[in-house]
Amino acid sequence: MQNNEIIKPAKYFSELEKSILLALVEKYKYVLECKKSDARTIALKQRTWQALAHEYNSQPSVSLRDFKQLKKCWENIKARTKKIMAHERREKVKRSVSPLLSTHVLGKEKIASMLPEQLYFLQSPPEEEPEYHPDGAAQTYFRERGRKL
Repeated sequence: MQNNEIIKPAKYFSELEKSILLALVEKYKYVLECKKSDARTIALKQRTWQALAHEYNSQPSVSLRDFKQLKKCWENIKARTKKIMAHERREKVKRSVSPLLSTHVLGKEKIASMLPEQLYFLQSPPEEEPEYHPDGAAQTYFRERGRKL
């Protein structure tokens, strides 16, 4: 940049520009959203952002942007979306029983119905027996049903 250039204030992205950017990011997401961070991948991502910027700037009715501006806009869109989604998840948990607890209880009942013989041994001992021996209970259980342990 030369000293005599005037720095213009950045223009906000319009909704149309954002939708064009999202479409282009969707097209190149397999490269841009790759989690690798080796030198080859970083260079590929930068070339892809430059190609995306070229495609973006060739669209009618968009302000000219360089790849850094487009990349920053995409990162801001992702961050806002993640923040909104986290807020929605927190609100959902506040309004209902904890999802982990409810799936755990439902899963436990489903598993119990599929494995009644194994769960028999997890039941508490009968109260009239003074001493409980799990091995003895297993032998009794299988003996009553005509099976060997």
